[in-house]
Amino acid sequence: MKSRAGESAFTVRSSEIDYRGQATMPALVSYMQEAAWENTRDLGISMYDLLERGLTWVLQRMRVEMFRYPGHNDKIAVETWASGRERVFLHRDFRIYNQERELLGQATSVWLVMDVVKRQLVSVPDFILEVEVVPGSEPLPFAKGKLPQLQEAQHEQQMPVGWHDIDLNRHVTNTRYLQWALDTLPLHLLEQKQLQQVDIIFKAESILGDTVVSAAAPAGADGHTYLHRLTSQESGKELVQARTVWS
Repeated sequence: MKSRAGESAFTVRSSEIDYRGQATMPALVSYMQEAAWENTRDLGISMYDLLERGLTWVLQRMRVEMFRYPGHNDKIAVETWASGRERVFLHRDFRIYNQERELLGQATSVWLVMDVVKRQLVSVPDFILEVEVVPGSEPLPFAKGKLPQLQEAQHEQQMPVGWHDIDLNRHVTNTRYLQWALDTLPLHLLEQKQLQQVDIIFKAESILGDTVVSAAAPAGADGHTYLHRLTSQESGKELVQARTVWS
């Protein structure tokens, strides 16, 4: 079976906007993941298809670039397609359009397969490998390479993991990590600048009852780039690493 691109329609809701009336980055990432779910469902490799086999999808990395943010009640289309495969890494790309078919943003992502009982990553199973990757659009540059390490935090918050932070995989949903990373930044940055790019790597899972420590600091003197690190207070394990760029 050959893969094919999918497209999903969304309307920006009032609960998904910031004080400017624009969709938030976590909301946009949620749209992209919903579009990915619909596309994999049509290909017979959705999360539900995997769960029947004791497996699940996990997002390992996502790099998003926004050119313009949609506003409240705007209708957008999210196009997504499987863009490549490298060993256990499965790549998926996204493009976001408004009703006039103007490109608002784009993203590339990396996915892995996990055993839901052992909580361990596994080789890509044959029933997924049987879906031939035929990109519907030209692939975006893969998200590769390491991010710079945050050396000394200038901003820090503790986030207790509650019931509504947990997803179908019984661990903290990835959009919550993104939200926590952004919430840790200084108010003047959030009010005065616009998030242009985010590159986020998910390294380990956190579960109900944990406390996540979110730390951030500027990467340089210009104040346009910030580094982020989220760790488990209980184990000290690094959960997430990210870099954000503001304009």
